[in-house]
Amino acid sequence: YFVINGTERVLIKIEDLAANKFIVSEESTGPSAFSGRIFSERGSYKIPHSIEKLKDGLFYTTFTRVKRIPIIPIIKALGMVKDEEIMKNIFPDMHDDALVVNLYEFVEIKSEEDALDYVAKKIGITQAKEIRVERMKEIVDKYLLPHLGLTEESRMQKARNLCKFIRKFLDVERGKLLVDDRDHY
Repeated sequence: YFVINGTERVLIKIEDLAANKFIVSEESTGPSAFSGRIFSERGSYKIPHSIEKLKDGLFYTTFTRVKRIPIIPIIKALGMVKDEEIMKNIFPDMHDDALVVNLYEFVEIKSEEDALDYVAKKIGITQAKEIRVERMKEIVDKYLLPHLGLTEESRMQKARNLCKFIRKFLDVERGKLLVDDRDHY
């Protein structure tokens, strides 16, 4: 608090989380040893997303009303439906057993619509299939990584970014990268 030319001024220190930056941290409690977080910010939207790998070996994501949904069906719902394409986007130069488990678990999902329907059922949308799929498209467009776009055209970019997040998560888990220090962003 101070006075300049007769006018009172106040400085307030504000600490905020790094927006649109994927941060992997080590967890001391909970079902996962590591967790990845990103606060996707665009205009008035500021939506926290998290990625974790549970004891079953599957990757799960949480955002808005979508709680702990396997991430592979989300990626397929965004339009990246071929397992080979998902694998190449996560690890372009190698084959990974942790991913094979994830891909094998959802091998029956062959189309974008099947993936949208699967996720809609998991989060509890109980209407007819067409309505479930449309509502899920709206949720994915608006609330999944909104800083990358809010339209159908941005879905593939969102899928590629989710693949990058999984790669970084696995690299940290295996010791190839260090855990991010949240206090220095």
